[in-house]
Amino acid sequence: MSFVDLLLDQELLHALAEHEFTQPTAIQQQAIPPLLEGNDLLASAPTGTGKTLAFVLPALQHILDSPRRELGTPKVLILSPTRELARQTYDQVEQLVAHNHLKSCLIVGGVPFGMQKAMVAESIDVLIATPGRLLEIEEHMALDLSQVTVFVIDEADRMLDLGFIQAIHQTSDLLPLDRQTSMFSATLEGDKVQAFAHDLLSENAVRVAVEAPRHVAKKINQSVYQADNELHKEHLLKALLRLPEVKQAIVFVNSRKQVDTWLKVIRTLGIQCTGLHGDLRQSDRNQQIKDMRRGRTKVLVATDVMARGVDLPTLTHVINVHMPEKADSYVHRAGRTGRDGSAGSVWSIVDAIEWPNLGRIERYIGNTINRAIFPGFSPKKEEPSLLKKPKAKKPKASKADKAKAAKAKAKKLKNKV
Repeated sequence: MSFVDLLLDQELLHALAEHEFTQPTAIQQQAIPPLLEGNDLLASAPTGTGKTLAFVLPALQHILDSPRRELGTPKVLILSPTRELARQTYDQVEQLVAHNHLKSCLIVGGVPFGMQKAMVAESIDVLIATPGRLLEIEEHMALDLSQVTVFVIDEADRMLDLGFIQAIHQTSDLLPLDRQTSMFSATLEGDKVQAFAHDLLSENAVRVAVEAPRHVAKKINQSVYQADNELHKEHLLKALLRLPEVKQAIVFVNSRKQVDTWLKVIRTLGIQCTGLHGDLRQSDRNQQIKDMRRGRTKVLVATDVMARGVDLPTLTHVINVHMPEKADSYVHRAGRTGRDGSAGSVWSIVDAIEWPNLGRIERYIGNTINRAIFPGFSPKKEEPSLLKKPKAKKPKASKADKAKAAKAKAKKLKNKV
């Protein structure tokens, strides 16, 4: 199948060809036809499978099929959980509307409010936004969503993780009832995702799924380095970053404070390194991603704000110095490297405290990750899973059990007498 077989507008096909998109991916083949037919859709697809095009193409086709006679408010609304994902979706839309009159707009936090308020006052066809900033602008009576006929919720499971469920329901209430709603998620598992979909999608919504995300691409090499303590972890990270095959890497941590801590460690090596987390200004976050893509930065220390969607073609390594709490986050982190079938590596430096997280991840992906030892930095302790388990404490006896035992003991003594 080619994009021509999907009966898309020539302007869209031209834009796709310019960017060398010729064969639709599995999620695009499954999702685009029902969306073009006007159905609501619930789709499961891992990041890196082309799902952005899967909802952007039919949304743009919808506008082209129903051109309006005069300028107006948005007809398509796409919500993304993070600024980076929203920016990437916006860039994709901009590529596709290069040969037509359609106009898109990006609304995210970290950008001056007044500037964005002025932007939404102009005529817009496609609005891409993060939930918080969208509602902030709407509350200031600066946004009209009454003409939206296509509503897309990207990374629905991530939306739930970040606590955006109420904001999305509020946004949904601002839209016309007669609209098409689609929801894309890395996983459809869990009661929360199902309840979320039930509330927002029609009863006859089409469901499609592309390969469960419980795996890491075969071309990505995975290794675990056991660390005895935080200092050992620091020595291992420095040794790994000095390896010549590490051309560009993301070092993942779990908190904003850890970003600053590990930035200081890496900078002692004289490596060009920056940090990225949710507290940074949007302009700084955009610049850091640009610097990575242009090869100006070798190492980016980041929280899971970088774990999904952001495409860095030259990234060779992902290094976890702190293992994620959620097993699926490991898969998303790993997906930042080895893009488009290229090789990549995921190295995890794990101490005893985080070893249970490793166990959850291995159960989730269905494989034991290779244990590696860096010469000169081998662990002195046994692997945590091989340590002897402490003896289980006997449960405390209840009052009734104590009374029963005392009665039996008294009877036994009486018999002896």
